Amino acid sequence: MVWCLACLRPGELAVCRDCVRTMGPGLRRRLPCGIGVSSALDHRAAARRLVLRLKYRGCRESAEVLAAVMSPLLPADARALAPIPRIYSRRLKYRSDPGLLLAGALSRRSGLPVCRVLGPRLMGGANAGLDRSDRTAPRFRRRWTPRGGLVLVDDVLTTGTTLSAAAATLGLSAVMGAVTATASSMV
Repeated sequence: MVWCLACLRPGELAVCRDCVRTMGPGLRRRLPCGIGVSSALDHRAAARRLVLRLKYRGCRESAEVLAAVMSPLLPADARALAPIPRIYSRRLKYRSDPGLLLAGALSRRSGLPVCRVLGPRLMGGANAGLDRSDRTAPRFRRRWTPRGGLVLVDDVLTTGTTLSAAAATLGLSAVMGAVTATASSMV
């Protein structure tokens, strides 16, 4: 017997059938910076709970389940996965880096290497739960100059600001697209 990762009821699957029925498909969108983003699921119900377990509990099993629905969205000609890094202070607080956990799970499924080319800020406020006008664009540092063919990996697409900032840091020619586990209604 296992426990459903979304509702925590006992059952036989990592995500029970009742929770799977609450999961709606994500979306595909082109950000103003020009990169395309494919989100596996709508950020609600069981999908939202899986992401929250990943973000705030470091649940690796959630990363594996989410990667299973994200992997078909990877471009066939992708060369590497570039996780969106979590701010150090939040990584320490929650002992988790969702982008890195998702990229690792996607790497195991796809065979693509994880390229930790982005460095995070040390500190900063959380954007989760804020209105679009109150959100701040994150700043990243480029650890080295990457080749092309990178796919950015993140947990939630909300406004696209984070992915746009990451693509700008790396150079738009290096980034071929992005995949996220979920997309919120704010998009």
